[in-house]
Amino acid sequence: MITFFKKSDKSRREWEEKVYDECHKRLYNTSLRIVGDPMDAEEVMHDTLIKYFSGNYEFENDQQRNAWLTKVCVRASIDRLRKNKSLDNLGQHVKEESMLDNSNYDASKEKELNLTVEKVKKALDGLSAGYRTILSLYLFEGYDYQEIAEITCIQESTVRSQFIRGKARLQQILEEQNIKR
Repeated sequence: MITFFKKSDKSRREWEEKVYDECHKRLYNTSLRIVGDPMDAEEVMHDTLIKYFSGNYEFENDQQRNAWLTKVCVRASIDRLRKNKSLDNLGQHVKEESMLDNSNYDASKEKELNLTVEKVKKALDGLSAGYRTILSLYLFEGYDYQEIAEITCIQESTVRSQFIRGKARLQQILEEQNIKR
């Protein structure tokens, strides 16, 4: 849909462009880590910004605005996963999969893996959508377990379990990549 601006809307358009320039990359990357598909991530990013621009949202500062945009983006990304049937139920993974016990974790193994950013990204893409979502929100976005539980509408204990299991699975994938090398 094409929107035509009147001359009196010039300052609003400039403000929207400024906000877009400040936020679009962060929102896109946030969504991409969750949905795993560039086209879906771009749509989520645009939908998030359109929601902000079309609403009458007022924030005391840019930090509050950015936090709100990130939350909306994360929720929209999760909704997109559900819509695409890539994710039937975030909590289902804990019940159905008894993956790895975190008691095996050895910090010295992490140093031996010779990690690169590309290896980690590839390994993260190899995780199920539920684990990828929880790990992305915790590790990259900085949310705590309680905030993730609120965003994803699952219990905090389930978030903790998925984080532990997802982290263990991520470590396993990275170790397998290192062995194949």
